[in-house]
Amino acid sequence: MTRSRRWTAYIFVLQLMALPAFAQAPQPSGGTDRSVWFSYFGDQPVTKLWAVHLEGSYRRTLGLSQFEQLELRPGITLNESGTQQSLIAYTLFRAQPTANGSFGPPPIVGKQIENRIFEQQQITYRLFDKRDSDPELIQRFRLEQRWQDTAVDGKAYSDKIFSQRVRYRLTAKIPLGRSGLPGHYFVAYNEVYVNATLKATSLFNSDVTYGALGSRLGEHWAVEIGYQFRDSSAANGVTGPQDHSLQVYLLSTAPFRHVRH
Repeated sequence: MTRSRRWTAYIFVLQLMALPAFAQAPQPSGGTDRSVWFSYFGDQPVTKLWAVHLEGSYRRTLGLSQFEQLELRPGITLNESGTQQSLIAYTLFRAQPTANGSFGPPPIVGKQIENRIFEQQQITYRLFDKRDSDPELIQRFRLEQRWQDTAVDGKAYSDKIFSQRVRYRLTAKIPLGRSGLPGHYFVAYNEVYVNATLKATSLFNSDVTYGALGSRLGEHWAVEIGYQFRDSSAANGVTGPQDHSLQVYLLSTAPFRHVRH
């Protein structure tokens, strides 16, 4: 195993060791929410190097009774190599806080509109040989620029707030097969969000843990069903809102047209 792979494995183990601390955190003052996500994630190749990145996520409360969030995220992906990708994208984010205040503490009671731009680098490490049936570790670094509009106390929107955030995700993907192109896999990740704005009340923003089972639907399609837990911070050291969500993902690398390799 190369030095970079060893360091990636060490970081992943440290993140796993940190999870019990979050699990034992006190009851969040921001409330606990339960929801379900329906999402599409696609990198549609245009040439060998370039792809159109398309994402869409729709979220409701777990009983499907209340709308919570809509995210639309178009972008451009550069496939620098078989294991390294760069992405720049725009995000339109619209959220309606629930009764538990999962998207922010009072007095945030109205819908939130947010525009984002982010830059991302992703590196994939196959732990053994270079076969599709080998486990993978995937590092993802993301820098976000955020412009937020929030309705306060049912009044007009507050002034637009600009902030930056750094995100680091480490993913383990384990194919459930011995050779060829396995039809099923297990995937888990931990992602840490850090505020990168001088006026931020705290450095830590949130921590997200995800685990799912996935199935391939042919060469370019897959579906994942999993569970995600999100723990967020709040000002003055108060424990922030927590969210438990069922995740249903449709993933695609289907090209818009045939791409020659």
